[in-house]
Amino acid sequence: MKRLLTLSWCMPPLVMPRSIQVSRLLASLAEFNWKSDVVCVDPDSLRLKSYILDNSLDRPAGGKVRKFPVPTLEDWIVVRGLIRLFPALGILPDSKWVWKNAAFRKCDSLTSREKYDAFISFGQPWTDHLVGLQLKQQSGLPWVAHFSDPWADSPYVRSTSWVMKQRFMMESSVIEQADAVVFVSRETADLVMKKYPDTWRKKTHVIPHGFEPEVSSTQIENKPAAEPLEFHYSGNFYGLRTPENLFKAAARLAADPHYRSAFRIRFAGNISPAHQKMAEELQLTEIIRFEGAVPFLQSQEFCRRADVLLVIDAPSSSPSVFLPSKLVDYLAFNKPILGITPLSGSSAELISRLDCPVVDPLDIDGIARAIAALIDAHRNGSLGISNTFEQTAADYRISNSAKQLDALLASLIA
Repeated sequence: MKRLLTLSWCMPPLVMPRSIQVSRLLASLAEFNWKSDVVCVDPDSLRLKSYILDNSLDRPAGGKVRKFPVPTLEDWIVVRGLIRLFPALGILPDSKWVWKNAAFRKCDSLTSREKYDAFISFGQPWTDHLVGLQLKQQSGLPWVAHFSDPWADSPYVRSTSWVMKQRFMMESSVIEQADAVVFVSRETADLVMKKYPDTWRKKTHVIPHGFEPEVSSTQIENKPAAEPLEFHYSGNFYGLRTPENLFKAAARLAADPHYRSAFRIRFAGNISPAHQKMAEELQLTEIIRFEGAVPFLQSQEFCRRADVLLVIDAPSSSPSVFLPSKLVDYLAFNKPILGITPLSGSSAELISRLDCPVVDPLDIDGIARAIAALIDAHRNGSLGISNTFEQTAADYRISNSAKQLDALLASLIA
């Protein structure tokens, strides 16, 4: 049995995309004879009103995945006060920095009494990689740094030139010292690595998010054509990623008697009061339903019941490098997907390969036309997925991601 030390602040029972993906990957990696010890945050040390817990997400894999929770002080009033006074502390590298030393001590303790073959850190949060850097220098273990998103190049972080330089220096130290760097899309890898030497690029690998097939979703149920078509979106909105243009497109369709009663849109995730107010002002209360943050299994059930699943990304003047894990999770349900995402980028490329529609987030008319086309297909009985969908989705099964990670780890310890 090979031994893997893992650092991931995000792990179940926290209901977060990162915790779900990491636990799923490690459980699947157990099928390749890996036993993983995971240093993660202790949820009892968090302000739980800010999180949803779901113990059903735990994936112990018959004892092959063990968690070692470490308390954090990040929700202490003093720490939160410091970040309010000095906002840069919240992005150097992130708000989890106060957890770094405690996490390292736990990793150091484990390596002193256990024999591990390799070590992997999962970011975000980026604090995980700084712990990984310290552990690499201390232990010399082969180290994989796993990136879910861009770090120094994130379009969602803006600050002074000094702060941005510090973020770059943190990222470059991690990439330089790591034995391998994993990204979830080629676009993210290209964006992050274009500023580094070619010798560093040689140790990059692309291993996408993975989904677990849903046995109950192998066939799409035929809903009567007279019933409204149900769209569903899972996840939160932040920064430039908003549902506002979808609301405007829905309002245009709702003004047409031919479509007003023909569709419904459900949102599962945190939604701001401003967005709720906008939906009311556009007279969409009969069309749009906000469920708020829900347990993972309930979110999955909403996906099963929906007719079309929604991906909504922020607009971008350049190709979007983000491949949201929710898009990969959607593949399990064998449902049509409507991508409201930049026409060039990771999400658009995958959705197009699935033979599903993609519309730019700024194109309100295009969004309205895409929704209308899906409603028309539902009414005439042609709504469904193609063989291309299933063939493409098969590449994103979690077993394939675990197989790729196993091969990478094997190459480092050979």
